[in-house]
Amino acid sequence: MLPRFAIILMLCLLAGCNRPETPEEDNPQVDPMFQGTIGSVCELVGYQAVRVQGYSLVLGLPGTGSGECPATIKNHLEQTLLKLKDQGYLPNAYIDLDAEKIIAHNSTAVVMVSGLVPAGALKGDQFDVEVVALEGTQTTSLHGGRLMRTEMQIVVPGTGGRPIASRPTALAYGHIFINPFAVQSGQTTKADPRRGLVLGGGRAIYDSRIRLSLLRPDYRTAQLIQNRINSRFRATEDPLIAEASRSMITLRPPAAYRNKYKHFISLVWGLYLQGTPGFLERKCQELNQRAQLPDADLDDIALAWEAIGRPALPVLESHFRNPSGPPMLAYYAARTALNLDDRQAIDVLAEMALDDEHPAQLLAARCLLDVPFDVRARWALHKLLEKKNYRLRLLGYEGLKRGRDVSISSTAMPEGFTLDLVPSDLEPIVAVWATIDPRIVIFGRELVCRENIFYASPDDTITMNGRPADVQISVTRKLPGDRGYDSFKSPRAVQDLIAALVRPIRRDHKAVGPGLSFSQVAGLLYDLCQEKQIPAHFMLHRLPEDLTGQAALDREM
Repeated sequence: MLPRFAIILMLCLLAGCNRPETPEEDNPQVDPMFQGTIGSVCELVGYQAVRVQGYSLVLGLPGTGSGECPATIKNHLEQTLLKLKDQGYLPNAYIDLDAEKIIAHNSTAVVMVSGLVPAGALKGDQFDVEVVALEGTQTTSLHGGRLMRTEMQIVVPGTGGRPIASRPTALAYGHIFINPFAVQSGQTTKADPRRGLVLGGGRAIYDSRIRLSLLRPDYRTAQLIQNRINSRFRATEDPLIAEASRSMITLRPPAAYRNKYKHFISLVWGLYLQGTPGFLERKCQELNQRAQLPDADLDDIALAWEAIGRPALPVLESHFRNPSGPPMLAYYAARTALNLDDRQAIDVLAEMALDDEHPAQLLAARCLLDVPFDVRARWALHKLLEKKNYRLRLLGYEGLKRGRDVSISSTAMPEGFTLDLVPSDLEPIVAVWATIDPRIVIFGRELVCRENIFYASPDDTITMNGRPADVQISVTRKLPGDRGYDSFKSPRAVQDLIAALVRPIRRDHKAVGPGLSFSQVAGLLYDLCQEKQIPAHFMLHRLPEDLTGQAALDREM
């Protein structure tokens, strides 16, 4: 996210504010503390999300698709299928069928695919895409389907999907996730089975152009900005980070910021043009004085310190080493120091993360996720698993997952998600990670369904029952397409039940039905936890920000 002073500046520029005559002149729309920064003489160009769209097929449906397809879209899909077959991207079930028969099959459905490529996205960056069955077709559900490899183009807003350029901008493919939770703002709603998401299924094909435009074109100023950015951020293995023309500077995020390029842009925006040691030392002290005011915007100040770089470390250390200083200032100082690769800050952030009285506890714990291989951070992440606060436990798990800690057991499931087991002696948690890396996470030891269990899904496709004397649970699944029912036994352990539910149904060594999808399993686990059939707290994790309570989309169930 760009800092507030940068956003205000850009809004003012768009509204027609007066531009400064030279880089040295003050811009009245900029806080005096940030005069002389790159953000005071430039504006970002083209830094915005772009909508991409395409038409495609969902494959592998259990008889819930349809062969209806408009002629213009059908021609496009036939060409796509021929190309995918040549490239080896079609599933084996469709290899022997021609394109027309694949489209006409009731295991496929014609869909519109759309998504937003994030602002500043780099090649390979992932994003969610929406998949919707075409209106007027007989497709009844996309449950259990998989979006085939699809090229997506930038479209003109308000034109119904007219593409801007001939070449594709993004690819999309993957398992369909259909919202299984029928609770919205306290009202019962029904999810549309013809509409779903592919979590992280979109991938940018090219690096986005990130450019700064000089408010007053001047080659000398452009060169100054280029040199200042390159001297601040360039590492030995990186090419030029900034390249300037008379009016424009093109940016390439360095390798260290490959997964946090938005933060890189914010740092560039707050970078002072003057980089002499005396000037930077003076700015550090001015920011230090500002930081200690009651109404100080510590987020902006921390960003300015980080933009200055390692010369700011003595000031930062004076704050995060001061036990009697303001706790939030200590947090921002420690976080900034860690971003500048000062590993001394890890001890301080770990102490904050484990302190239930510290106002930045969750934020400090989030910082530890950036250094999961550090032995001190790993120790604190293990301690977080022992906390009663659910978010702290999830943060501890996420950090240990990133650090590939041996305490976490991971199993890849057939339907494109991972089942993780986290040892814990506290109240069990079942967490559904509905993100670009879909997961189901079980916190506990030998979490089992209750002894006397009975469950029937709202759509009557799944029933489960077991008495206290039964070693295993009886499960009955309704097969798609009115093909009857399938019954089987499952162990009572929740992880074993999940594994049994996602296995494809086979008879006489032939597949007769798919296993449950990730979204179907998630909905079933939610129901079982709500009804206390599984004695665990259920959580849905949708965005990274949810873990620190910064997003309203966080849902605890």
